[in-house]
Amino acid sequence: MHFPDSPRYAAVELGSDSFRLHVARVEGGEIHLEASLAERVALAASFEDDGSLCEVAMRRAVACLREFARILDLWRPQAVRVVATVALRMARNASVFLPAAEGALRRPIELIAGDEAGRLVYMGVASTLPHSDAPRLVLDIGSATTELVLGQGDVIERIESFPVGALRQSLSFFPGGSIDAAGFDAAVRSGRSRFAETALARRCPNQAWGACGTVRALAEIAQEDGLSDGPLDRDCLLALRGRFLEAGHVARIRLAWSAAARAPHLAGGLALLLALMEEYGIETVLAAQAGLRVGAIWELHRRTATLTPPPGLRAPDKTVRHTVSR
Repeated sequence: MHFPDSPRYAAVELGSDSFRLHVARVEGGEIHLEASLAERVALAASFEDDGSLCEVAMRRAVACLREFARILDLWRPQAVRVVATVALRMARNASVFLPAAEGALRRPIELIAGDEAGRLVYMGVASTLPHSDAPRLVLDIGSATTELVLGQGDVIERIESFPVGALRQSLSFFPGGSIDAAGFDAAVRSGRSRFAETALARRCPNQAWGACGTVRALAEIAQEDGLSDGPLDRDCLLALRGRFLEAGHVARIRLAWSAAARAPHLAGGLALLLALMEEYGIETVLAAQAGLRVGAIWELHRRTATLTPPPGLRAPDKTVRHTVSR
């Protein structure tokens, strides 16, 4: 059924690697995506030695936001939420860049911490799943941080944010893009040490949902190579590790699989995913086709529309927030 007068919303995510835009309607308790754009701006990879964003990256980001503003003007959403994640929180010159970025987009930008990013990611994933009171674990391996969110059905119980992501792991353990067994094993061990000693280790279900480009790209490659029909288990990930080692270099991985070109730090992301599965006893990871931007759109809908939330999604009535691990 189509609702011609249903409201339209937009969510813009200024990530550490890419800027992304979703425009969607909420019709009959479901999100109908109308436009989706993504552009790699590589903010996290552009830091100068003093922790400032370089001029080239800032110009690239501003040009992207001008294009996003043009798209938003064409779609005229009822409400827009723009959020920026860790790269802009860390940048020493964020106070210089943010006014230029807001001027280009012509909308305010909200800097959010890891717990808020995790909350929105969980909401986005929950909106795509059948209603259930069973425990759910959602993971998001970003370029600069990793978020884990544990919920009971639709209610968030705990959020953990870690200052390690696919970009940092790739730069630290695969210098110059070269991939070998020693570096890979070191990347997994380092990841496990980052994720150790949290309350989640004793409470995680054996299945998780991956709401990130790393998991979606790995699942696509695994299916393409006949390693899996959907779920990623440890044996499947170890087989992918073997293929990456055979390739020997990030550039050859990108040439071999189109999905790898959309996740530029995939080797580091794979090492972190293996570390998470080993540290928390996760047996399988499923790729979720929703995340932060879908969660932001649902929240805009709840704030501005008179419709009740759809089955399978309600506002969390209890959120336990956890300080970013250092």
